[in-house]
Amino acid sequence: MAYVVEDGRILTRSLEVHVTDHCNLRCRECCTLSPFLPPRFVDPDGLRDDLALAARALRPEFLKLSGGEPLLHPRIVDCIGIAKASGLARTVSVTTNGLLLHEMPEAFWEGLDHLTLSLYPSARLAEVRLAEAEEKAVRHGVELRIKRQDEFERMTLEAPREDEGMTHQIYEECWMKRRCHMLRGGVFYVCTRPPSFDTYFGHGERFAATDGVRLHAGPGLMRELLWYLGRGEPLAACRHCWGGQGTKFAHEQAPPGTGRRSRPWPPQAPMSSACATGESC
Repeated sequence: MAYVVEDGRILTRSLEVHVTDHCNLRCRECCTLSPFLPPRFVDPDGLRDDLALAARALRPEFLKLSGGEPLLHPRIVDCIGIAKASGLARTVSVTTNGLLLHEMPEAFWEGLDHLTLSLYPSARLAEVRLAEAEEKAVRHGVELRIKRQDEFERMTLEAPREDEGMTHQIYEECWMKRRCHMLRGGVFYVCTRPPSFDTYFGHGERFAATDGVRLHAGPGLMRELLWYLGRGEPLAACRHCWGGQGTKFAHEQAPPGTGRRSRPWPPQAPMSSACATGESC
């Protein structure tokens, strides 16, 4: 797709910042691989610097603070304030499973424009907690989106795909490269998966170093980002990913202690030519 430039900034749908990598759930086939990642909290000062660089060339409609589970961050309210003050996006949003929402102070709600609440059948949010969230959203003028996610889909390949033609097709049709842009450590990614793959596969900086664009204050940043957003070549991470075309299965929690090599994933069906819409992002 072609991206529009307006007032010196590239218009995009959304930009994610994973303020944590870890989570308080263990969803099988978590897209961000949180059950397999060590605890990490984004540094609020580093976040401020990253957003200032991003604002030089990008204008997403949504700036999403997610994870992992973002409410695990001890300074999540500070992160929201920094996101809002950056002026990067019109709408600052948090995506959460809601299990810790009842512990959030009023300042959390006061800083938000939007909240996405993901509800899972294997880790149900108590109805009283859901009602509390709905009441607080109304009281603070926060747009609340409730996503009931009864199904997940297989995303990750343990070994890289050898069929380059299939990898190109998956990349061409992938909704994530349009809807799940990510900012991490001063680097812009068209997809959230490369940094997680570095830890998951233990390849050091292999994916993060090749699959993103480092932000800077130079005059060529917008040109670099436009080329990157419009590239036809798949990311290195794409060879380990099914994009939006993986086999769907009933959502469940992985047993504690399930390791990367021992997990009993559902079998992968032959790839369909139909592409997922990405409405779950």
